[in-house]
Amino acid sequence: MELFNVKIQKGDLDFVLSNYMRNVQFLSELNELLEKYLITGDFPNAIRDFVKYGKVGENTISDFISSIISDVNKLRRSETFFKLAIKGIIERTANDFSYHTLSKSFGVGTVKTTISYVELLQKLYLLKVLEQIDPEGNMLTMKENKFYFIDPFIYRAFSFWTLTNLPDETKLIESVVISHLSRIYDTFYIKAKGEIDAVIKSKEEIIGFEVKFGNVKAEKKILGRMKKVYILSKDKVDYNIIPVSIFLAMIDIPQ
Repeated sequence: MELFNVKIQKGDLDFVLSNYMRNVQFLSELNELLEKYLITGDFPNAIRDFVKYGKVGENTISDFISSIISDVNKLRRSETFFKLAIKGIIERTANDFSYHTLSKSFGVGTVKTTISYVELLQKLYLLKVLEQIDPEGNMLTMKENKFYFIDPFIYRAFSFWTLTNLPDETKLIESVVISHLSRIYDTFYIKAKGEIDAVIKSKEEIIGFEVKFGNVKAEKKILGRMKKVYILSKDKVDYNIIPVSIFLAMIDIPQ
């Protein structure tokens, strides 16, 4: 937004949820910026390429992959297992699954080995693991998790490297929303009476967000302690439906 000189007042989550209607006039412009962001992410070299050439160059992608492989080799970890773990996560992005599934379906060694490579991806600041809670806010430690790379450029680079299809737009947007929220709040998901993609604990409240890009309608959903569920749409606006580009533009994320 700053690079393209788009100025919108930012604030905390309460500010966004109370004031998103006032920025509807920026929707078209913000949607265009979000499309660009889904290509470049937060990576300066990718942004530079896109501004100059309208696309991200293969050299920029290769440089990123080389830097990651260098870290893996320095740590004396298996590049093969690392790559297989990445491939499995890309193919199942936005779906809940277990370490056992990642191990057996994609050949990432034993379950213990798989956990170690997921932890490595987290330590390299590449991956967010989303845990499940119940509607009362209790952790469900024995349930399956969801796995998201923290930036859309990482998805594109790793898809290129592993020869894996890029997740569709809605799944990429879901990963962006979760990445942004998790920088400020403890973020989880709920699987009860449907699935709530992102659930945050703010003060005494539990607030849910669903990313939906199809036909959406305003509805009041209450699950246990979670009294508020917002739908993050592509372009529809209503009392609990917020265009995702406006939501991301307004929320003040620490740099």
